[in-house]
Amino acid sequence: MFNSKRLWMVLSSALTLGVAGVLVMAGTAPGASALRAAANHLTVTAHAADGGKGGGGGMTMSVAPTGSLTAKLAVTTVVSYTCEPVNGETFLAANLFVQVSERTSGKTVAQGSGTFSGFATCDGGTVNTASVVVIPGGFFTNPPFKKGTGLATVNGMACSSVVASGGFQACDFGTAGPTIVSIK
Repeated sequence: MFNSKRLWMVLSSALTLGVAGVLVMAGTAPGASALRAAANHLTVTAHAADGGKGGGGGMTMSVAPTGSLTAKLAVTTVVSYTCEPVNGETFLAANLFVQVSERTSGKTVAQGSGTFSGFATCDGGTVNTASVVVIPGGFFTNPPFKKGTGLATVNGMACSSVVASGGFQACDFGTAGPTIVSIK
């Protein structure tokens, strides 16, 4: 007879051991290298309704070719984007996720991310802009950004306020990069 509690106990124990194993591997140089190599071979495929356009025609995005060094630590980037109406709405909730990587010296690479959440006019023609501060990640193990050249990528979405059947919102999606950014 099927026992869901027993299955849950076994699966949760297996997951706990798996996470512990990954953490132990990440603590050693060869293990961390193996995890990075495995992560480089993973791909994610997302399917959205309406051919991946989320109800609109797709967001068009770009990152400004220059970013500014902020507080000798972070990089402030400017993202420009246009989006299409979703479900007839033109005032949508917009979310942007920006990642920047910069070789700061030798083999040292500063990497970080930043987000923007706000509202956008999505009528297919209005160019929206957002200033995004990208902070180095890694809990103080990642070096700060410096003046130089880096690579930036941006992913974004603009979503309708209407929740469709099934509890999902219709969204417009977009991505840009990697783009070379001069950090000044």
